[in-house]
Amino acid sequence: MTIKLVATDMDATFLDDSKHFDTKRFDKIYQYMTDHNIYFVSASGNQYYQLKNFFKDYPETLFVAENGALVGNHQEIFKTWHFPAAVTKKVIQVLENTDHIQYIACGRKSAYILNSATEEFYNISKFYFPRITSVDSFEDIDDEILKFSVNCPLTETEAYMEHLANGIGKDVSVVSSGHGDIDIIQAQANKATGLEYLSQKLNIKPEEMCAFGDGGNDLEMLRYVGHGVAMENASDIVLETAPYQTTNNNQQGVLEHLESVFEL
Repeated sequence: MTIKLVATDMDATFLDDSKHFDTKRFDKIYQYMTDHNIYFVSASGNQYYQLKNFFKDYPETLFVAENGALVGNHQEIFKTWHFPAAVTKKVIQVLENTDHIQYIACGRKSAYILNSATEEFYNISKFYFPRITSVDSFEDIDDEILKFSVNCPLTETEAYMEHLANGIGKDVSVVSSGHGDIDIIQAQANKATGLEYLSQKLNIKPEEMCAFGDGGNDLEMLRYVGHGVAMENASDIVLETAPYQTTNNNQQGVLEHLESVFEL
């Protein structure tokens, strides 16, 4: 089996529950990949600027951020896909009329949070969105909106997903990223979209790619690549979708699988 590109989700996949990874083990894998011209891709629903922070010591890392709506490397953004203005407006209207949620608009230049958000939500959001701007209204934003991130009561995630999908309509996809978090993404942009762009840019076939994931927003990516791997802690549908499985994120399942594949 020839693997020329490895893509991994971050939360509950590459990172353990304390948001860390085993740098010593990864250093060895990353060096092997660099020596053998194998690309490493952080493919996440998280912000581009956060992903760059995680991999600041790994300069050749590529990024498929915002659930596939942004592709780049440490030096530049290669490509983005953003909501049309009318869709952005409709999403905001539905969110404003939905009770018991808090949300963020994720743009190319920054993430945006309402000044009315709770201090707790702002502090949590600051970790995931190191570049974040407070606004009185989302109508004040002058940016391309790539995604919306919504926090809802954990036990009612499925109900909120259905409510948002019905309210906004077919122009968006509503996916769970776990822990009471919902992403509203463009219907035609997901992690597989980002990998398809890299496939063309780097001249790498999908069957030469490996990907790791745990949640619903990883499904398209896991179906797209030739070597899709589900985490042991993945949702049932991910476990059913991916042809391969590794140990859980707290056991560094991504690194364990790569060590086996690369015989390290």
